[in-house]
Amino acid sequence: MSIRKYLKKRILEMEIKKTGKLFSFCCSVPLILKKKNKSEIKKFENLGLDIGLLFQVADDLIDHKGNLLTAGKKTGKDKKKGKATLISLLGHKNTIKYANKLIFKINNKLKKYGSKSKDLSETLNYILNRNK
Repeated sequence: MSIRKYLKKRILEMEIKKTGKLFSFCCSVPLILKKKNKSEIKKFENLGLDIGLLFQVADDLIDHKGNLLTAGKKTGKDKKKGKATLISLLGHKNTIKYANKLIFKINNKLKKYGSKSKDLSETLNYILNRNK
C-alpha cells in the first residue's frame, strides 16, 4: 500500500470516529426500536457512518475555505494546527470530488427505498454545500 493510500485510510478512520459514530447511532436507533433484524440495522449503521463522514468532510471544507462571518466560528484552525485532513492530503478540489462520490454512494444505498428517501437525498446535498 502506498503512503498516500495509507494516509487517506487513516484520515478517513479518524473522520468516521469523530462524527460517523454519532450519525450511525441516530440512523440505527429507529430500526432497533422497531425491532428490525440485525442485518437491516447494520445497513443503517453503515449508512450513518457514511453520512457522518460526509458531514465531517463538509466541516473540514468550511474550516478550509470559510470565514468567521459566514461560518459563525473561527476557520483555518486545522491548517494552523497542522491537522491531517482529506484536504491536506487530496487538496480542496479533490476533497469536493470525494464528497460528491460519497453522496453518490449513499444515494445508491438509498435507491431501494424509493421516494421515501427523497428528503434524505436533499439533506446530503445540504450537508455538503452548507457554509456553517
